[in-house]
Amino acid sequence: MSRLFRPSEYHRPGNLKEATSLLARYGEKARPIAGGTDLLVEKPSSVECLVDITSLPLAYIREDLHTLAINIGALTTIRRIETSTLFADSRFRVFGILAEVAKRIGYVTTRNLATIGGNICNAVPSADFPPVLIALDAKARLVGPNNERTVPLEEFFIDARKTVMKGDELLTEIQLPGQPRLAGVASAKLGRLHVDIALVNVAARVALRPEGGCEDTRIVLGAVAPTPIRAERAEDLLKGKNIDEAIIEKASQAASEEAKPISDVRASAEYRRMMCKVLTARALKQALERARRG
Repeated sequence: MSRLFRPSEYHRPGNLKEATSLLARYGEKARPIAGGTDLLVEKPSSVECLVDITSLPLAYIREDLHTLAINIGALTTIRRIETSTLFADSRFRVFGILAEVAKRIGYVTTRNLATIGGNICNAVPSADFPPVLIALDAKARLVGPNNERTVPLEEFFIDARKTVMKGDELLTEIQLPGQPRLAGVASAKLGRLHVDIALVNVAARVALRPEGGCEDTRIVLGAVAPTPIRAERAEDLLKGKNIDEAIIEKASQAASEEAKPISDVRASAEYRRMMCKVLTARALKQALERARRG
């Protein structure tokens, strides 16, 4: 029999100031709720107050035609990202990876409710969006009752289910800078089924020089450590080089050695490490192919 979840208070603030003030007032006893696809499954017994933030104007995908950057509101549903026509615009093609990632999160019924902010703030190691967002150099806009700050998403996660957010802060926006013209991004995920949570999750970005060498790269590993991690040794092997099969093999091996997986009921640490190598190679090859298309 499932345990009951009966918070004693429910509030539906009409603006950010009111929402963050409620979080400040109730402290650890309060929890914001939007789609609720995780909170209503976890049913934390410590929560006595729900702060419904669905009326806040934070569901949007906005593009900047000058910098080719995009900003995504934290309440934007996974389904909206999946179906956005923005990614069909060649100027924003690099961000098409977001629609690809969105499509493999659960089923449509879940994607219609779940938000990108929830996928990030739950801070579970297997979350789908954080690795690819970090590969894109995303930043998180955090708003409290009396302050606002922007944090690189790479620095947002502290541990499994722990972030730098204060109890009275809300994630309001994910900011993605414009990407180099010759850049490609890819993501590779291993799960029992494609809609399941990841056993291993890898995102890679490759930016090329006009003459063909690697200008810059990001390799981000998910579900193989308490937080998403950059495989920096693997990245260094690629920078400034002409990428071929041999160097991809070396970088993939380095990434697997940088992983810090655990064994649990879903997979052994050894298997996760082995698959980290396989998925890194797969993501790098696809990212490189996309970068070469320009």
